[in-house]
Amino acid sequence: MISIKGLSKSYDGNLVLSDVNLDIPDGSTTVIIGGSGCGKSTLLRCINRLEKPDAGVIEVDGENILGPKADIDRSRRKLGMVYQNFNLFSHLNVMENMILAPMKVLKMPKSEAIERAEELLSLVGMENRRYHMPYQLSGGQKQRVAIGAAIIRQPKAFLMDEPLSNLDAKLRAQMRVELQKLHKQLDTTIIYVTHDQTEAMTLGTKIVVMKDGLIQQVDTPQNI
Repeated sequence: MISIKGLSKSYDGNLVLSDVNLDIPDGSTTVIIGGSGCGKSTLLRCINRLEKPDAGVIEVDGENILGPKADIDRSRRKLGMVYQNFNLFSHLNVMENMILAPMKVLKMPKSEAIERAEELLSLVGMENRRYHMPYQLSGGQKQRVAIGAAIIRQPKAFLMDEPLSNLDAKLRAQMRVELQKLHKQLDTTIIYVTHDQTEAMTLGTKIVVMKDGLIQQVDTPQNI
């Protein structure tokens, strides 16, 4: 479980997160929804240690990842981040993008990384494009590779920052179905940030509504 307690963050005197308290249950898809500038992406970046909050505690499996002795790299290894801009290396093909993180970050032997990548390419429907370069892929295919590259590290939770926002409406609907299937297959925790109400209600087992750096509501999609 991920537990956030009293989290606050300011930029140039402007409060972006104000005393955020939130528990994210193990195995859930918790969707954080709100308009532009509400603080949802900043909250995700604080969880992944890309931003340093001014105050508060974030615990992953009971360990405070913001503590003075916390290891940032070790904290990040527990979390897989998927961005809206795909975040693939343009000079590497699909397979090379997939195996880079496990080899560099987890020190996984290349043969083992390739074997794991083959499984995941099949899981995300990209097994026939393993040697394609990113410029040869559609937006949806790039996002599938980015999701596979996050899964291969076997993190405790996935952080997804509007991963479908750069796709057209038809592809977004298709990818929502794929993400639901993946969640069932992986049985893992997902924190998903979006401004899209359909995405939130379709994907979320728990919805967090944010506005002006504050959490307004936390409940099931039905109750929201």
